[in-house]
Amino acid sequence: MGAGGLKKEVEQMAQGKLGFGFMRLPVIDGVQENIDLEQLNQMVDEFLGNGFTYFDTSYAYHNGKSEEALRKSVVERYPREQFTIATKLPTFLI
Repeated sequence: MGAGGLKKEVEQMAQGKLGFGFMRLPVIDGVQENIDLEQLNQMVDEFLGNGFTYFDTSYAYHNGKSEEALRKSVVERYPREQFTIATKLPTFLI
């Protein structure tokens, strides 16, 4: 494998290891439910534009608004095959 091939392989491995967490998103006026979608969209665009694809969220983040923000900023704006989503159900809701 040449140097270019090794560099590409290392870049792909690094991209597979970094995720975008939706636990602490930019908010407006300090209100956790009032997520700044304009700023979030810019962050998502930068993340995906650099080849990263993994997003992590949970119903509990931002008082139930994190998954909705992910839908608006990722799912509704990008083809489904371009990203992976992980979410969690908090045990206190069971």
